[in-house]
Amino acid sequence: MQHYDAINLGEKDLQYGIDYLEDKRRKFDLPFVSANIYRKDTGKLFVESFVIRQIGDIKVGVFGVSGTFITSKVKENFEIADPTETAKKMVARLKGECDVVVALAHLGLANAKQLAADVPGIDFGVSGHRWDVSRKPELVGATVVMQPGSKGKYLGHIDFDVVDGQVNLVQGKAVSLSAHIKDDKRLAELVAEFEQKSEGTP
Repeated sequence: MQHYDAINLGEKDLQYGIDYLEDKRRKFDLPFVSANIYRKDTGKLFVESFVIRQIGDIKVGVFGVSGTFITSKVKENFEIADPTETAKKMVARLKGECDVVVALAHLGLANAKQLAADVPGIDFGVSGHRWDVSRKPELVGATVVMQPGSKGKYLGHIDFDVVDGQVNLVQGKAVSLSAHIKDDKRLAELVAEFEQKSEGTP
């Protein structure tokens, strides 16, 4: 069964509106993160900008950024700050506290690579937004970048180690999420609700 420590938000999530997303976040205890999505009515971040998870002896900081490509419907409720400038602030915030920094970048693979090039200090960039599938991770400077495609068909699997403060890629691959991998019951229910609500939505 899959487990999620952080879920970044993208423009298609935001089209459902504040009340709907807040309801689902509470109902399913979803660990939404985004460091550059702000509520228009309050000017405050919509969700937490990052999470820190202790995994054995390693502290992993995970933050999310989304691209500014949003619809007029989304613009009614949200403002999106520049993802690159936001990522720089997140890296500065997390590097002093964490051994590993992960950026969930809902930008598309090409833009996620550019983010890695423009923002030193990100150890892993996990890209979303487009359908491209990285069969294996790519190195952009010292940052490992991978995109597992769309619609939950693949899982990006990355093995790494941390030795004397140095994060080292061991291996990585795209794993097909076929029927032999059981669904997370809570998130399967959530996906069904999203699909039902999105019927007829352009």
